[in-house]
Amino acid sequence: MASTVRIPTDIYEQLREINVLLESKHQSAAPTIQDLVSVAVSRLIIDWNDDRLQPKLLEELLEHRKDARARMGKRKNSN
Repeated sequence: MASTVRIPTDIYEQLREINVLLESKHQSAAPTIQDLVSVAVSRLIIDWNDDRLQPKLLEELLEHRKDARARMGKRKNSN
C-alpha cells in the first residue's frame, strides 16, 4: 500500500535541486522527485539488510529520531 511521507523542507529543497539539474541534462527522461525518493528508500533497505551496514544505519536512524523529538514543539525563529 502506498503512503504519503513527510520530509523536512531542507531535504526536499536538496531533492528539488537534484531534480532541476537532472531535468536540464535529461529533459523528459529525467527522474522525478518521486524517483529520487524511491531509489533512496531502496538503498536504505539494501543497507538495512547488510549485516555490516545495519548497525551504522540504526545509529543514524536513532539519532535522527532523537533530534526530531528534541525539535518537537519548538517554533522556528523567523528573524
